[in-house]
Amino acid sequence: MSGLPESFVPGWHDEAEVRKMKFRTLPHYGQVSVISFGASGLGGMFTAGQGTGLADAKAGAADEKDVWFAEDAEADKQAAKDIVQMCLKAGVNIIDTSHWYGQGRSERLLGHALKGVPRQAFYINSKIGRYDKDPMHMFDFTYEKTYQAVLDSLTRLQLECIDSMQVHDPEFAPSVDIIVTQTLPALQKLKEEGKIKYVGITGYPLETQREIIERSIAAGIAVDTSLSYCHYALNDTSLVASGFLDFCTARDIALINASPISMGLLMDRDPPSWHPATPATKTLCKQAAALCREEGADLAKLALHFCLREERIATTLISSTSLARMRSNLDAVQQSLSDKEEATLARLQSEVFGPAGQQSWEGVELAAYWQVVGKAMMTERLYNRPKL
Repeated sequence: MSGLPESFVPGWHDEAEVRKMKFRTLPHYGQVSVISFGASGLGGMFTAGQGTGLADAKAGAADEKDVWFAEDAEADKQAAKDIVQMCLKAGVNIIDTSHWYGQGRSERLLGHALKGVPRQAFYINSKIGRYDKDPMHMFDFTYEKTYQAVLDSLTRLQLECIDSMQVHDPEFAPSVDIIVTQTLPALQKLKEEGKIKYVGITGYPLETQREIIERSIAAGIAVDTSLSYCHYALNDTSLVASGFLDFCTARDIALINASPISMGLLMDRDPPSWHPATPATKTLCKQAAALCREEGADLAKLALHFCLREERIATTLISSTSLARMRSNLDAVQQSLSDKEEATLARLQSEVFGPAGQQSWEGVELAAYWQVVGKAMMTERLYNRPKL
C-alpha cells in the first residue's frame, strides 16, 4: 500500500497510526521506523538495585515507574504484550533484545508478547556473547557457546528465525582474534542454515567494531548490522564525528543508533548508580537538566528530537516498560518542538555540550571488568579461596 512499509499487515496494524510514523531506509531491512523498541527494560535492566557495577544495560533508560518483570508471572506477560503490541501497531517495526537482559527474561517475555503477531510485522535482533551476572562467567565468545546460544534464543522467542544476531560487547573478549575465528564463523554457519538472516555486532568502542568489521571482511564473513549506543546524543556525537557512520554506509552495513538519553544521563533525575560516565560528564548533564527546568523544557524530549533530526541515522532504539513514556516517545515523532523548546535545545548545544566536547566513558567499564576478573583469578589460583 502506498506510503506504508513492507512490514505493514492490513487488518492487524492500525493504519492511521502507522501513517503517522516516520520511516527511513536501512540496508538489508528496507523501510524501518525512526524509533525502535529496545527490550532491555523487559529484562529488568534498569530497575533499582539490578546493576552489577559494570554497566549492565545498553539500550536506553526506562521511566522511573518501570517495574521488574518476574519470570512466568501472567500479569507481567500481559504488561509486556501491551507495550510491545502498542509499539508495533503504531508502526514500530524493529525490536532489539539479548540473552543478557535478565538472563533470558527479556527474550521469554517477548516470546509471549509476540504470540499472534504476524511475523511480517516486525524485525527482531538479539545478541550473544554476554550472559551471566557473575563476572567470571559473564562472557563466552567460543564457537560452541555461540551456536547453542542462538538456538536457545530462538526457543525463548518462539521463533524460527532471528533477523540479526549480534555479538554483544566484543571489547570484553580476550582478543579480537576470538571474535573473528570463533564467534563470527558460528554466526555465519547459523546464517547459512537459515536460523538468522544477518550477522551483527554491537559494543561501546567504535574502533573495536571497526577493527572487527575490517578483519571479518578479510576472513570472508560479512558483518551485516552494527548497533552503536550512546555515541549519537547531545553529549556525544562521535558516531558521526569519528566517521563511523560513513564507514558503515560505505560497506552497506545497517547501522542502528541506541539510547538518545545516554542510558539515563539526559533526564531530569540522576542516572543509575552503575552508570560508567565520569563525574565531570554527570555534572555537565546535571547542568543541562537545570537549564531545562529553568526554561520549562523536558531534557529527555529535547535529546530525542536531537537524535531524530540526523536523517542519516535510520532508526534509534528506545527502551522503556512504561506505556506512558513509550506513548510520549511515539508522539514525539510527529510533533514539532515549540519555539521556546527550540531555543532551549540551541542553548544546550551552544552553551553546555558544545564547549565541553565529546563526553565518552570509553575504557571505564573494560578496566573495571578486568580488575574484578583478574583479582578473582589471582585469589583462586594463589590462595585457593572462593572466587570474589
